[in-house]
Amino acid sequence: MFKLLIDTMPIHELLTEQEKDGDYFKLAEKIQNQKIVGVISAVTLAELISHLGKDIYRQKIKELFSSKLIIVDVSQGIAICAGELHMNQKLPLGDALIAATGITENIKHVLTEDGHFDSQNFIKPINLKTALKLGR
Repeated sequence: MFKLLIDTMPIHELLTEQEKDGDYFKLAEKIQNQKIVGVISAVTLAELISHLGKDIYRQKIKELFSSKLIIVDVSQGIAICAGELHMNQKLPLGDALIAATGITENIKHVLTEDGHFDSQNFIKPINLKTALKLGR
C-alpha cells in the first residue's frame, strides 16, 4: 500500500473530472480500493471551496468526506513545521502547511504540479502518472 499526500489542485481535478476512464478517475479507484492511501491537509478544504465556487462546493466537499481520503487537521506540530518551511524554504504558507502535513505524517511523496514543492527536500513531488505507477 502506497501512502500519498495530495495537493489541492489534484483533489480539485479528482472531484471535477468528467471522463470515466481518465487518470484522476483511476486515482480515485486506487484510493477506494486502498492501493493508495490518499492523505490531504485540512488546508486543502479551504482552498477547494475557493476554487470550486458557490454553486458546487457543498456537494463536492460531501463527496470528499465520503471518500476514503484521510483528512489531517492542522496540529501544533504541523503549524511549527510549516512555519519553518515558510521561513527557511520560502514556501508560500498554504503550501508549507500542506507539505508539513506530509512530513509530520511521514509521507515520502506529494502529488502536485505546483513548482513550490520542488524547493524543499523533505517530501518529493510527483505527477499523476508516477503516482498511479507507485500505487500498484
